[in-house]
Amino acid sequence: MYSESVKIQTVLVPAGAEYQAVKSGLSRVPNAPELVAIPAGPQGVKTFLETRSIREGGVLLMGLGGSLTPELSVGNGVVIEKIWQAAGEMFACDRTLTTQLAERLRIATGIGVTCDRVITTVAEKKRLGDRYSASVVDMEGAVLLKALPERAIAILRVISDDCQDDLPDIAGAIAADGSLRPMYLALSFIKRPLSAIRFIRGSLKGLKALENVAFALF
Repeated sequence: MYSESVKIQTVLVPAGAEYQAVKSGLSRVPNAPELVAIPAGPQGVKTFLETRSIREGGVLLMGLGGSLTPELSVGNGVVIEKIWQAAGEMFACDRTLTTQLAERLRIATGIGVTCDRVITTVAEKKRLGDRYSASVVDMEGAVLLKALPERAIAILRVISDDCQDDLPDIAGAIAADGSLRPMYLALSFIKRPLSAIRFIRGSLKGLKALENVAFALF
């Protein structure tokens, strides 16, 4: 499926539900690549990469992401070609791997932007999309590319929330080290119950699509 020079040897996935979804997909695949759980969020990923080496070969970052465009709905996959850090620095993914993934899965490619928190409002998503001409937002991609500039890296995101509805105020639900603050999350859901229901449904749909993509890819 891949040339030897860019064969994916390692799949990185944020710990928790995303990791479990990809693990379930890969469990049905013989000789699957190494699956590694990483912390969620930029600071957690940065610390992780400073203390852990990634095996040689191509690297794929998988997980959920937020849509910044009406063209990407919940459950859609997108392979990122290049990604901006919200501070303004841009990084490019490996072109060969990106093309191979998009063709293999028959899904769109797009531009991403990495933020240090969950983006919860329609207005802020629109500002990000317009500023960076981006279609998806995540919390780890640019950090990974910056930390490993010489490696062949691809990024694949599955949409869990669209650009047309506000989320509950969960921006502070992920701590700097990547751990989840369950009490903060619960209080946010209580304050915005309808948004919480929509968010949970989107997450579940995205996670199932993420599992299926992991299986289909390998």
